[in-house]
Amino acid sequence: MVTHSEDGELATNDIRLIRVPRKRWPAGSLRPLYYYEWGYPRIVSSQHSPETAPVGDQQETEPIGHIPQVPETWAYWDTEYGVQNEKGLSMGGGTSPSKIRGWPVKYYGQRLEYGYNRAGIEDLTKIAMERCDTARCAVETMGGVAVEQGYYVNGPDDIHAPTLSDSGDDLLVADRKLGELWVFNILTGKNNASAIWAAQRIPPNHIAVAANSFSIGKMNLSDAENFKYSPGVTQLAEEKGWWRREDEASPELFDFFRAYGYDPKATNPEVVYSARLEGKTPEDWAAYRATNLAYYSGRRIWRIYNLLSPLEGSKLDPQRKNMPTSNYFPTSVPAPRGTVTRRMVMEVHRDYYQGTPFDLTKGVAAGPYGNPNRGAFDPAVEGWFERAISTERTNWAFLNEARPHNRSIMWFAYDAPHGSIFLPFYAAATAGAPESYHSHEGHMSKFSKRVAWWAYNFINQYTEINFQLINADVRRKAKEFEDEAERRIVSWEAEADQLIATVHGGRGELEAMDLLTARSNQFAEEVLAKWWEFSEELISKYGRHVVTHNETITGVIGDAQKLPAWWLRSPEVGFSTWSPSGPYHGVFLNAQPLPEWWLRSPNLGFSTWLPSGSYFLQQAQNQLGIGYGTVPAVPTMLAMALMTVAAYQLGLRHRGQDHADDKAFHALRDCAATWQTINVTPNGCIVIVTFLKEEAQPPPGMSHSGVIPRGRIDQRALYLYAQVRVTLWTQVAMLMLVVLV
Repeated sequence: MVTHSEDGELATNDIRLIRVPRKRWPAGSLRPLYYYEWGYPRIVSSQHSPETAPVGDQQETEPIGHIPQVPETWAYWDTEYGVQNEKGLSMGGGTSPSKIRGWPVKYYGQRLEYGYNRAGIEDLTKIAMERCDTARCAVETMGGVAVEQGYYVNGPDDIHAPTLSDSGDDLLVADRKLGELWVFNILTGKNNASAIWAAQRIPPNHIAVAANSFSIGKMNLSDAENFKYSPGVTQLAEEKGWWRREDEASPELFDFFRAYGYDPKATNPEVVYSARLEGKTPEDWAAYRATNLAYYSGRRIWRIYNLLSPLEGSKLDPQRKNMPTSNYFPTSVPAPRGTVTRRMVMEVHRDYYQGTPFDLTKGVAAGPYGNPNRGAFDPAVEGWFERAISTERTNWAFLNEARPHNRSIMWFAYDAPHGSIFLPFYAAATAGAPESYHSHEGHMSKFSKRVAWWAYNFINQYTEINFQLINADVRRKAKEFEDEAERRIVSWEAEADQLIATVHGGRGELEAMDLLTARSNQFAEEVLAKWWEFSEELISKYGRHVVTHNETITGVIGDAQKLPAWWLRSPEVGFSTWSPSGPYHGVFLNAQPLPEWWLRSPNLGFSTWLPSGSYFLQQAQNQLGIGYGTVPAVPTMLAMALMTVAAYQLGLRHRGQDHADDKAFHALRDCAATWQTINVTPNGCIVIVTFLKEEAQPPPGMSHSGVIPRGRIDQRALYLYAQVRVTLWTQVAMLMLVVLV
């Protein structure tokens, strides 16, 4: 099995699932190479497929190069990349950081003076689909064309400060014929031309992950059975000083990831340019980007290995950095034969670290209803959210399953898999998918109920209202359809076998595949119609912030979507802190506009994100900002002791007084200056707040934004601290804390 999710960028994707038919070509024919657009249509070409032929006023896309055509090309499923061909050859993968970026000779029809390359990963995968029935053939074909024509990454970019975080590609390639799985890594070659590539065979009964990072590490260049690579694969790395032969244990070894993987340095033009834009030093920006890249891929690799091979995954550290200069993750890990099923892989696509310390359904950022989706954020705030496997920007996903008797299947799901359905389409199908899968009636910027993608996207968008509640319904419904798909396949193939038994020769096989194609298409149309109906059921059930079942007096559950207590108690929400004289909108951390103050909240988990924590809002007693299994630093502990004694004494002496004379409040206000002076985090105030149970009304006219120097202390902690009245229990608890400290 090979699987892939197309996690869209800020641009649109062409969401059509295209069927490229098998074709014979006259001698001397040329195969065009294209620059593929981001949105619809990615190309316009009647030669590529009847489904990409011009419609309306569309004009044929002008090629940017040609290679000699072969006499016959295989049929295959096609999206942005080639997916699966009729022979069972399958691919999936994504972009990867590398040390070099290449550009196409033309960009949107305009000649690029610094572009020397004609083959992007889009065409490389399609050419392999057209010509190969084994993974070995595919990696050698893609590599050969790339070296000859030059490899590039989509986008113009800036030659003086090239973006390197997506300048290469990492693919997984599998076949039915030999039953092999290969990893393929590629980047542009010397002088921004040609290509450097490597391929590694994955051992039987192993799983491998391509998660936006090169995954080939140590190569044995003398082992032609398990490693393939471009001519002079080490040359540029040696010239640039990126890798030294003498550092290896033997002359046959070469570390591809260490040599060509991207590790941000303060001297990189991209880093210098970005640092200037962000108002940072190159050193700070390089460190920030390196941390992000290390865990953007590493955390997902760790999670997938844990989900699909628990024994091996348990040996891996989630804090492990997946960077060229670190102890990066292994290319593959063992998984006992038969222990990984297609349904397990589908569920991996729906994962956002549920049940782990990185669970994206937890914390303030997830909102009151545990939404794992994050979206874009204000660039003025430096921080990070965990990168989930399933994201709101996934436009489609597929699982390619190699099966015997020419019955390999592509399981295809539109939009984010956590709210979608994987449906079966045969690799050797004799016709394209239903019209709604390749319709010109709509695209990502034009809604149409005649376009299948919109049904799945619509439900995923509606789920945002109350993710935990609505998505649970969606997941149950998706499982019903996937269960039904498995039952249908058994029935369809039994019917096909009977047809083969009665119609002899090759005609029986052809008629059987006609039948399987028709059955799978009918099922896809049936599910699409029911999914639209289901969307209407969700609207009526979950509208108005209630749950409506029927028209009876008990048909509406008014508190089924109630806001949770932990969220209502947050001072920023404004529910528990409301009074007739204010505040009316909660207590903000500072006076900045919503996106920035929200992102800066230490309880949000964005600006306080570290590889080892804090990942999301804990319960009050865990909101220390000091990570798991750690203790406050000595200066912080001293400050905690001083603050505790002061609060205890002042609270004891002045309990019950008016706000205007509340010395405890004024002492706490002065505390802010103390924090600023000793420059420690406000752990002390937050710790003490966990002991304070009795809250009074906020002081009239209190100016929250003027109390605390911005970014120095959690204002909510200080505010709650200022409005309490010390009870006997609190006094004892504080005194115990002083003694312990």
